[in-house]
Amino acid sequence: MYQILSYPIKEGQPTWPGNPTFSLEPHTSIAGGDTANTCTIHLFNHYGTHLDGPMHFYGKGISLDQVPFKHFFFHKPLLLDIPKEPGGKLMPEDLILYREYVKDADLLLIRTGFWKYRGEKPDVYENNGPAVSSRLARYLQDNMGHLKAVALDFVSLASYSDTKDGDLAHQIMLGMYHSRYICIIEDVNMEGLPSGFLKHAAAVPLMIEGIDSSPVTMWAEY
Repeated sequence: MYQILSYPIKEGQPTWPGNPTFSLEPHTSIAGGDTANTCTIHLFNHYGTHLDGPMHFYGKGISLDQVPFKHFFFHKPLLLDIPKEPGGKLMPEDLILYREYVKDADLLLIRTGFWKYRGEKPDVYENNGPAVSSRLARYLQDNMGHLKAVALDFVSLASYSDTKDGDLAHQIMLGMYHSRYICIIEDVNMEGLPSGFLKHAAAVPLMIEGIDSSPVTMWAEY
């Protein structure tokens, strides 16, 4: 079975506080007498379900269009349920029970349950989300050699309440201190997915030259 993991892009969705959002501007309209319907899309590249590439937090990192295309396809995706409350941090200790499994994963999907706040309490979702600690980011770099990306069911790897550690976690994940990068997929809809290893997954960005990150169409098969 296939399942779409990207939220639909539309106006009014929660995002990192202060970031630009999204709007759709009609350009031509059949109803208005034109021969075709067209529109202009105004879209911030970190709006909705999106993938952070190496250049996002590392000035010497490669742009997203330079990332090998195979990096966006996953053949050993692993979904873990690790519940977290608002402002909670994901630590290396959270993976201890799963260490024999996570070492083989090429995509780690972490479901904290925080996705429920996206519709019910969007202000909490934006301002007080969980975070991946810099300690966990370093653990993933040092111990998960097959890992190409991490997917999260909250708005950002960082929490708005602790941006200093969040900045460091981004830098570690995206290759500032290591010879490789682990991409970050944020604001992912994991509702209804079974936990454990899935068959396949993919997160395909817009191929825009020179961009640091991009919204993605993400899906999984299980």
